[in-house]
Amino acid sequence: MIKLITLDLDNTLWDIEPIIIRAENALKQWLQQQSPELAENFHWDGLRAEIKAIRQQHPEIAHHPTEMRKKLLFRLFSTTGLDEQQAIQLSEKGFELFYQYRNQITLDPATESALQQLHREYQLIALTNGNANLQMIGIDQFFAAHFSAETEGKPKPHAAMFERALTHAKVNPEQTVHVGDHPLEDVEAARALGFRTIWFNEQGQQPADACQPDIQIQSITELVPAVTRLVQAK
Repeated sequence: MIKLITLDLDNTLWDIEPIIIRAENALKQWLQQQSPELAENFHWDGLRAEIKAIRQQHPEIAHHPTEMRKKLLFRLFSTTGLDEQQAIQLSEKGFELFYQYRNQITLDPATESALQQLHREYQLIALTNGNANLQMIGIDQFFAAHFSAETEGKPKPHAAMFERALTHAKVNPEQTVHVGDHPLEDVEAARALGFRTIWFNEQGQQPADACQPDIQIQSITELVPAVTRLVQAK
């Protein structure tokens, strides 16, 4: 009997790329208002390269998106001639703004409907390698818990997050369905622990043989029927 559904967030319940772009654009506008000269010296084109460098130099925070983003801003602000304290203060303020926009997410009506339906019948727990804030987004009422790479210290595909969900919900793997978009971090990681799995392969963009889920769906509208099929199969 299925009792728990664990759900990935970014790129499963919403598309994260346009949200990050919008948040970075808001940060650029904010910095321009703070200091046009500072904004002009801020190397926006180097963001991705800087992130890669930080991950290599600070592997202890490689899967901690909040600290990664703060360190990224600090490094970039430091290159503009600010002293350390000024760079720290500005990076903290910049992150707060970025984080607000990062969590300004309007759910597709079909996604919200699916959460409402599933919440009525099952425990829902969010499992993510990102740093989404369910309360800020306005969907925390659907979830019994939210675990992440930041809270558990290990990102998916490590088992820590999945095992924490089982312990919290007091269920066994065979009573759990995991839903996610990533073939390895979601589907294969959960399947290795004995979870049932639903792969969200949006519009079939990923190769069909990238993983071996119990069910593959290509639209969020298929999620509730897919869970029903798994329940009936048991």
